[in-house]
Amino acid sequence: MTGFFRNFLLILMLAVCLGCSSRYHMNCNDLGSAPAWPYYRGDRAASGAVENGTFNGQLNLLWETKTNGKVVGPLTIYHQTLVFPDSKKKIKYYDVKSGHYLGKTACKGIPQTGLVLKDSLAYFSSAPRNNTLRCLNLLNNKWLWKQPVKDAAAGSILLDNSLIISSGEGSVIAFDARNGKVVWKAKTEGKLVAPASYSDGKLYQPGSDGYLYVFSATDGHELFRVKTTGPLVNAVVADKLVYVTDVLGNVSAYEPVAGSKRWQVQLSGPIWTSPVLSGEKLFVGHSGGGLVALQASSGNELWRYETGEVIKASPIVVGNYLITGTMAGKVYVLKTSDGTLVDRKTVDGAIAFSPVSDGQRLFIATRKGKIICFGEDNEKLTQTGQ
Repeated sequence: MTGFFRNFLLILMLAVCLGCSSRYHMNCNDLGSAPAWPYYRGDRAASGAVENGTFNGQLNLLWETKTNGKVVGPLTIYHQTLVFPDSKKKIKYYDVKSGHYLGKTACKGIPQTGLVLKDSLAYFSSAPRNNTLRCLNLLNNKWLWKQPVKDAAAGSILLDNSLIISSGEGSVIAFDARNGKVVWKAKTEGKLVAPASYSDGKLYQPGSDGYLYVFSATDGHELFRVKTTGPLVNAVVADKLVYVTDVLGNVSAYEPVAGSKRWQVQLSGPIWTSPVLSGEKLFVGHSGGGLVALQASSGNELWRYETGEVIKASPIVVGNYLITGTMAGKVYVLKTSDGTLVDRKTVDGAIAFSPVSDGQRLFIATRKGKIICFGEDNEKLTQTGQ
């Protein structure tokens, strides 16, 4: 064996080992701890809020990194790990405290739904062409099952042992999370580009045909449907009332039992975002650049703030602060009480996906592949005696 060939083999073996070592494996000690932001919009009701968050409203940079691909789906947080799908057919994992890269999961297609997690199992669906829903064991990075799902919506939720996912062909499907078998399947008459939200035994599914479909979470039979004003392209918030936004700029509240309309207001720009419910306030961002706070029970306007920039990413609430990002690459933090601007920062790239938070830190992804963490460095404060 020549020296050149021997060196070539050594380099090849090293590359293979490094590639294998970058596969993500969950730490067994993490089992049993609750995820901080396990679903698209944070919880099954899609409220978009962390009520008891300790985030102080200041956009102090803790860490920043860049992924090789582009973020193509919602971010989620579990067990001190930030997770997101990227355009290079990989799922990436980062430590929330340090930003340290923890590894990846290679996929057959581009993952587009974000991860939903239960114990050590992760669920996500791949983009069209592959069109596959998969279950992954994070302890050993092995696939457990797969099922075809055409053009899956951006998020999914877990109800006991059922994984609920919506598809572009107009179906809402409940899979057994343990083995992937179909538990029930419901059909709508429109295209579904947003996930269902859950409250009190019911699933509230927005449709691009302008209908809000309401299904039994137990067996999927349709309870009723409500014709709204315009196409529904984002998740609704399900609580004492069901809060709906449409692309014509309307914000509406419906009774969760019979579907009668409680109130409706129209904002000054199309709405491509989900509303946020925190306490007695409902917050909405629209593409005209406005952030509006409404009284949740009546729809009365409490305050508004104009960014002057296109808002496509749904805002979130962490503690006492409302946070949103814009397509101009700016992050805004406002007081939920009166809309006062607390802090504003410019990042590298447009913000098309909603921020996420573990209650203490804030995580932003941009279209240029930047992942940015803002917050308060409590460990540094402790060391300096502050």
